[in-house]
Amino acid sequence: MPEYVDYAEYYDSDHNSQVDVGFYLGFARQCGSPILELACGTGRLVIPLAEAGFKVYGVDLSESMLAVCRRKVEERHLADRVHLTLANMADFALSHQDFALAYIPVRSFMHLFTQRDQLSCLQRVHDHLRPGGYFIVDVYAPHFGILAQAPNGPFVVRREFNLPNGHHVIRKDRFVNNDIVNQIQHCELRFEEYDTTGVLVRERTVPMDTRYAFRYELQLLLGRVGFEVIDIFRDYAKNPYDGTGEIIAVARRP
Repeated sequence: MPEYVDYAEYYDSDHNSQVDVGFYLGFARQCGSPILELACGTGRLVIPLAEAGFKVYGVDLSESMLAVCRRKVEERHLADRVHLTLANMADFALSHQDFALAYIPVRSFMHLFTQRDQLSCLQRVHDHLRPGGYFIVDVYAPHFGILAQAPNGPFVVRREFNLPNGHHVIRKDRFVNNDIVNQIQHCELRFEEYDTTGVLVRERTVPMDTRYAFRYELQLLLGRVGFEVIDIFRDYAKNPYDGTGEIIAVARRP
């Protein structure tokens, strides 16, 4: 089974998009506290929700990601609203089990590579929600053109960004192959870090494997553990799913 590999030192600079913050804030205002975020990482969503006054519990598998999140929590004096736990989202148990809202954002659910782990994760989320509580999970819509690419493609520059220390980073991606049987897309990210004089000081290649799911497959998984699916969106503007973009499932524990 593929292993999860983090890249906390680049994550915030590489993922500075706020496109989904308003979406989750809207559901937070609708549902109220407490809120559970699985795969919370460095706190990209935890922090703005806590700053808006919500009590947020974050779970993540990476201690280095959580360390960054803890530092942000301390800097912003949010310790009374944020609770962080190191755990696998496929096998976690929190003392608090009365959440009004839970979510797995930005395709993180796709790092569960077996249906057994997917169902285990969904069951634990269901068990931690109060009756009537909401759950949101976001995965990408499988794109057949991408999945049919020739294997071992070349690295392509995706973005460039600067680190707080002034170093410049070029991020490149490449498609490795598609495991059709297990529905796992294998890709790689390469980070080339240059110092302020333009000298390459570090190069790191990170495997990025994701297990894709189709719309009705995801609905069946949710239904299997007792969720009622309310909406399926294609984007954070809540446009209905049309086979493209994201598959953002909004479900409720009856």
